[in-house]
Amino acid sequence: MVRLFTPRVWLAAVMLLATACTTAAPATPPPASKAATTETKPAEKLGGTLTVYSARKEDLMKPLVSAFQQASGVQVTLKSGAPGELALLIEQEKGSPRGDVFFTTDAAGTELLRQKGLLESYASPNAAKVPPEFKAADGSWTGVIGRSRNIMFNTTQVAAGDTPGSVFDLTQPRWKGKVAMASIREGGVRLWLASLLLERGEEFTMKYVDDLKANGVKVLANHTEVANAVARGEAAVGLVNHYYYVPKAKEGASVGLIYPDQGANEIGTLVTPLTVAILKGAANSAQARAFVDFALSPAGQEPLTTQEQEFPLVPGVALGAATAPGVKPIDQIKRPQMDWVKLSEAEKRAVQMFTPVLGG
Repeated sequence: MVRLFTPRVWLAAVMLLATACTTAAPATPPPASKAATTETKPAEKLGGTLTVYSARKEDLMKPLVSAFQQASGVQVTLKSGAPGELALLIEQEKGSPRGDVFFTTDAAGTELLRQKGLLESYASPNAAKVPPEFKAADGSWTGVIGRSRNIMFNTTQVAAGDTPGSVFDLTQPRWKGKVAMASIREGGVRLWLASLLLERGEEFTMKYVDDLKANGVKVLANHTEVANAVARGEAAVGLVNHYYYVPKAKEGASVGLIYPDQGANEIGTLVTPLTVAILKGAANSAQARAFVDFALSPAGQEPLTTQEQEFPLVPGVALGAATAPGVKPIDQIKRPQMDWVKLSEAEKRAVQMFTPVLGG
């Protein structure tokens, strides 16, 4: 049985003790081994215990934990919290961590923990095929599942041959008053704008957002409202993460999905990972490695992708619940190469710049 404990009061106290961030040089990648080409699973009835610090919503994390427990015999304690709170907790526990594994929606936060020497290097054999930009070179963290930033369209209003090929097309007169997007309160919007700041600079991105506004973009409260608006035909197109499209498509709504900016000289479609890492000095290192292996295996990917239709970052693993017309696996998506720490810094700048116009 999964034992759940959410240390809200404890974490609040920890946040007051947070120390300044320091940066270390990237670690040297470990030598390749024959095992890196072989998929592994947790040993049968490994037993023992494991504590997972999880920044993923508790109800979305439970299925993975339950499946791992059943496969390995390991008893898991799941401690949930916000990404930043858990990162601060890990810093405070340096040298004698109470947790073993960190699972988070914030790749930048994981990389900062690596730079501070708080993560254990472990190149899981199951991570061998994960694209390099979704894992640390020294094996101290790896992306497990991903989210892509897409354009969703209503098929009764936009013909298949008339869809926008780029997010930058949406400022054209033919899309005036026909585009919906979520407010900057949504993390997906902030990261997308941050990626544009890194790729195109502040001047270009500010003009682009101003042009969207001048073209009558509808700024709605959240991505659910955007997906609903497109499905109902209240907007011809909407800027969303792919997993808001999937349930609408499965319901039979008249919707389609576009991966924007896939051309040779275009920036690509932003894909952001959810990551897993082993904490430095983890008391239950064998169980922690087994958990990472399991999360990256088909058996572990299935409960992860079922919850919110996120897709595997391991090429060749089936899309599972994310399967819907138009949804692509990771190896078919052209994407920008992100420095996750720089993206996190740019996100703060995006909030400053665009809250006045995209506050919703």
